[in-house]
Amino acid sequence: MLGVQLVQEQRFRLSITPEMKQSFHLLTLSGQELSRYLQDAAADNPLLELEEQSVYSFKSSRRNNQHMYTSYDPLLRAKGTAPTLEQLLASQIRLMKIPDRLEKVAVYLAGCVNADGYLKVELSEVQVELGLSASELNAGIDLLQSLDPPGVGARDLQECLLLQIQRDPAAVPYAERIVKAGLEALVPFHPGRTAGKIGITSRGAQAAYEYITRLDPKPCRSIGCTERAHYIVPDAVVDMVHGEMVLKLLAAGNPRVSVNEACSNWIQEASPGEIWVTRATEARAIMRSVQQRRRTLLRVLMAIMEEQKRFLSEGPVALAPLNLAAIAEKVRMHESTVSRAVNGKYIHTPYGVYEVKAFFDSGITMVSGGQTSASAVKRRLKEIIRTEQLSKPYSDSQLSALLEGEGIIISRRTVAKYREELRILSSLERKRWA
Repeated sequence: MLGVQLVQEQRFRLSITPEMKQSFHLLTLSGQELSRYLQDAAADNPLLELEEQSVYSFKSSRRNNQHMYTSYDPLLRAKGTAPTLEQLLASQIRLMKIPDRLEKVAVYLAGCVNADGYLKVELSEVQVELGLSASELNAGIDLLQSLDPPGVGARDLQECLLLQIQRDPAAVPYAERIVKAGLEALVPFHPGRTAGKIGITSRGAQAAYEYITRLDPKPCRSIGCTERAHYIVPDAVVDMVHGEMVLKLLAAGNPRVSVNEACSNWIQEASPGEIWVTRATEARAIMRSVQQRRRTLLRVLMAIMEEQKRFLSEGPVALAPLNLAAIAEKVRMHESTVSRAVNGKYIHTPYGVYEVKAFFDSGITMVSGGQTSASAVKRRLKEIIRTEQLSKPYSDSQLSALLEGEGIIISRRTVAKYREELRILSSLERKRWA
C-alpha cells in the first residue's frame, strides 16, 4: 500500500545571480567593448557616471609654431578609409581618352573584379546586360587588363601570370613558354623534365622557374579597402625597470565608473520611488563588476608575465610553455575565469603589442628533461632551413635529427606540421637543381 510522507531535506546548490552574470560578461569584453558598454549604460542610467580619461599632451611638430594641445584627440591621427579597388581602377579608366561606350564597358568590368584582381563574372551575362558585341566586350577586357597593377582582370591564374610576364621588360627568357605549357609543369618542378618538354636547358628552366615564383598570383590583394580598419588599444603595459617588472593597466582600456553622490543622497532622503532605488542598485552593481574586472585582469596579467619574465629581457625567443591550468592554479581561480580574462585582451611590451593569448604556448620536451615552447622550436626550424644548401635541402627527417642534436625531442611528423604552419615548402620543392 502506497503512503504519503512529508520529508524535509537540506541541499546545497550554486545559483548564478544577475550580478555574477554581469561580472562574467564584463570580464570577457575588450577595453573598447567595455567603454562602449559603459557609455550605453551611463546614457540609460543617470546615476552612473563614466569618469573622463586623462587628457593627452600633444606638441606640434612645426618649429615656428609650437603649441601644447592638452585636449588632443589621438583618433585625429587615424588614417581615413582608403578607396576601394573598383574606385582605383575606375579612376585610371577615366584618365584615358577613349570612347564613352568603351569607358562604360571597362568601368562595369572593373566593378566585377574580386579582391584578388580576377574577373570572376559570366561574360555572356555582361554581353547581354550591356547589349555588347563580342568585339566590344573583348576591347573592354583588353583595356581592363592594361591597367595597374599588372595581372588585374585575368580570368584564371595562368592568364594572370602571362599578363605580368608580358608587361615586364625584365622578364626572364622562357618564362612565358613554361607558363603557356601548363601550370602542372611548376608543381612539383623538375628542371630536367621541364627543359626536355619545352626544348631549353636545365639552367634556363631553373632561372625561369625562380622568376615565375616571384610573380604575384593575387596582384590586387593588398590594394584598395575591403574592410573597416581595426585599431587595437592595449589593456595594459609591461616593462622591465632596473631589473624589476612593472605592469599597469591603461586607462583607455579600463575606464572607471562611479555613482553620482548627489542623486544617491537624494534617493535616500526623498524616497522618490522604487524605480530610482532600482536604478541606484543597478549602478552600484555595474561599478562593483568593473572593479572586480580590473582586479581579476591585473592578477591574471601579473601571473602570466611572471611566468614569461625571460620574454621581457630576451624577446620572443625566450617564450616558455604555458597553459591556462598553470595560471589558474597560481591565481587560485577557475580556468574558465582565466580564459575570460585573457579573451580579446592586448598588452604593450618592450617588443611590441601582443595578444595575451600569444603567451600561452604548448611545450616540447628537451633531452635535459625540461621543456621549450613550440614558438621557439618554429623559429629555430626556420633558421635551420634559411641556412641550408639550396642544392641539398634538409628533409623533414633530417630536420628532426638536427633539432634532436640540439636537445629538442621532436618527431618527423611534428616537423612537417610546423613547416606547413610556417608556409615552408617541402625539400623537393625547395631544391634548386641548377
